[in-house]
Amino acid sequence: MAGCPYTWVRGLFSSGVPRHIDPSKPARNLMVRVVRGGEERVRVSLPARSAKWLIDIIPDEVVAKIRAEDIPLDALAIELHQAEELFPRSIFSMQEEHRQVEIWLE
Repeated sequence: MAGCPYTWVRGLFSSGVPRHIDPSKPARNLMVRVVRGGEERVRVSLPARSAKWLIDIIPDEVVAKIRAEDIPLDALAIELHQAEELFPRSIFSMQEEHRQVEIWLE
């Protein structure tokens, strides 16, 4: 079973955003990182506004696993979609035995 820490509680970084990012200024990028077998396979930077359609960006198999862990992904997606401004923060991370998925705004 996947371990899916809900990142409203636990951040991807010690402060929830990379240290070089000013959390008081609007986010510029939505970052997606996938590591498989210890090797970074995907590192994508999208415009921050892409977070408003988060569920459409995440692969269906990952969405199913997130929902199976009782993580309120739909509520998070609604919050992001309705936000007037998106600020730097961790959105989600999922740890499996051979795969790690991280999504954040910076």
